[in-house]
Amino acid sequence: MNGHISNTHPSGYGSYSPQVNGYGLPTFAQVDRDQGSKTSAKALYEQRKNYARDSVSSVSEISQYHVEHLTTFVLDRKEAMITVDDGIRKLKLLDAKGKVWTQDMILQVDDKAVCLVDLESKNELENFLLGTIQHCQAVMNACNYDSILALVCKEPAQSKPDLHLFQCDEVKASLIYEDIESAISDSKGGKQKKRLDTLR
Repeated sequence: MNGHISNTHPSGYGSYSPQVNGYGLPTFAQVDRDQGSKTSAKALYEQRKNYARDSVSSVSEISQYHVEHLTTFVLDRKEAMITVDDGIRKLKLLDAKGKVWTQDMILQVDDKAVCLVDLESKNELENFLLGTIQHCQAVMNACNYDSILALVCKEPAQSKPDLHLFQCDEVKASLIYEDIESAISDSKGGKQKKRLDTLR
């Protein structure tokens, strides 16, 4: 060490400004520079905040969930199949007999439809426009399948609605239900768009 104290640090941190006046106070130029860096830091923060917000709204609002399709029932009074509860009862009976044949798939939600997509081929298996979904419900801990999403859908050409039951393991049925309900609500033209908040 040669006894010389450098007024700059290699990294630029902790450097002493050579611009000090006779009283050891920063000059106006230094004060301005400090103010400028505070302003630019705030501006940068605001930019980043807006970028994150805009990124969320610019991503196409398509959510995808890995689900197991359990079964589909026709809701028919003659079959004593009227409600989601009736469907869960029948599902339990089928399960007890080992007759539930599950199929893994992707359930996709966007602002127009709920779509079922094959896991392997990525082919669309079924597409339920939001307007055809009469009822959506999450059924938790009702049987061996502990996170069931129930969708009641009726296409214009159908005389009776279908009840589709899905087991949701990776993302719970209650969360998928909220996503679908907010999409349906937005599609009905409510002023308050709920779905983006739900997805966040």
